[in-house]
Amino acid sequence: MTRNSVTSTKEGLVKDFRTRELLDAACRVVARHGFQGVTVDRVAEEAKIAKGTVYLYFRTKEELLKAAVEQGMANFVNQIRSEVEEVKAPLEKLCRLVEASLELSDSNRDFFKTLLLERNFLAAAPSHPEAAQMLDLYLGYINFIASVIKDGIAAGAFRVHDAEASAFALNEAMRGCFQQRALGLTTRSAADDASILLDLLFRGILSPHHKEQLS
Repeated sequence: MTRNSVTSTKEGLVKDFRTRELLDAACRVVARHGFQGVTVDRVAEEAKIAKGTVYLYFRTKEELLKAAVEQGMANFVNQIRSEVEEVKAPLEKLCRLVEASLELSDSNRDFFKTLLLERNFLAAAPSHPEAAQMLDLYLGYINFIASVIKDGIAAGAFRVHDAEASAFALNEAMRGCFQQRALGLTTRSAADDASILLDLLFRGILSPHHKEQLS
């Protein structure tokens, strides 16, 4: 390896580190002030760097904000995958997916609360470049949920049904549970909500008597 290549490698590592540092700082600013309250000054102060340094990595505040939201979502999805991939049995796998999703949302509550309440980052049409990456991340998460459900169907643990539609519905149910806690409307923990949601998912809302009437 030549001296120039070593220098180039070091510069690349520094750039990657600084970029991650700025994105993490931007996520914290989003959580604290909301999207409208994000400024380059606040991000620079949070990252403990000069304001001008931010512009070496991101041309505009909007570019920085978009990248920060994408990183926050990507980290969330990757953590969910790592939590679930080691579980083999379909039933336990879906249970762990719900539990991990709610737990991780809670561990980054301020950030995800902001995403729920301020959805300007998805205001563009799905084909718009500003929304395309976020949509890809979201659909990747939905497809992962659907794959867990499909595995359960193939194993005979779940009845045959539209796995993709169920994945969208389950995701919205988890989002509703998190939103209730994030807005301070309940004192239930993420674990409590996971138990309630899983009970509803597996047993339904009907009493045994009324289930017989449907059959």
